[in-house]
Amino acid sequence: MKWPTMFKKIIIYCLISIIILLSFQCYAGTVPHKGGTVCWPLHFAGITLGITNDSQVKRLLGTGKFYNLGDGVERYFVDKDRHATLHVVMFTDLIVGELTVLEGIDPTLKSQGKEIQESVFFDPTEGFGNWRALHLGSSMKDVLDNLGIPGKKNNDAEWVYSTTCACEIPEYFTIFFRNGRIFKIVFSAPPG
Repeated sequence: MKWPTMFKKIIIYCLISIIILLSFQCYAGTVPHKGGTVCWPLHFAGITLGITNDSQVKRLLGTGKFYNLGDGVERYFVDKDRHATLHVVMFTDLIVGELTVLEGIDPTLKSQGKEIQESVFFDPTEGFGNWRALHLGSSMKDVLDNLGIPGKKNNDAEWVYSTTCACEIPEYFTIFFRNGRIFKIVFSAPPG
């Protein structure tokens, strides 16, 4: 077989493969998810729940305010303008299992009068949700337009969505509203 003929066959094979892969991708994008679910890993500030560990959190954000919980650890960070708090909890093997983004300084830290390390890498305006379109301050309508109806409502101001991308342990996130706007998000990947 001559080189030009073999080259043509390789090109044709590659093009067919690309077309097949794109058709699967297009099909996957049209498959509706069960209401109240999303299909993306839970992540914020460079941290992916169930994957990122404590040493990676320190590399990403700094040391923050550290507490030993006995069966895990937690770190608190505030943004450079001190408008929001990021609370990261690590469980088994110091893997991140919970991450909270909260407007303002966390009240438990205020009551203790503890100074919290600012992290220039924590940006509370970072988006989450589909196309990262939601953030602190988004309205209930914004959430409904972006994520659909929640899978569970603990009350009118606390909506829960789960992710279908978790393999073993159910992962979910809870959005808290104050005056119809997001003021807190808790991403959860509970230890198994």
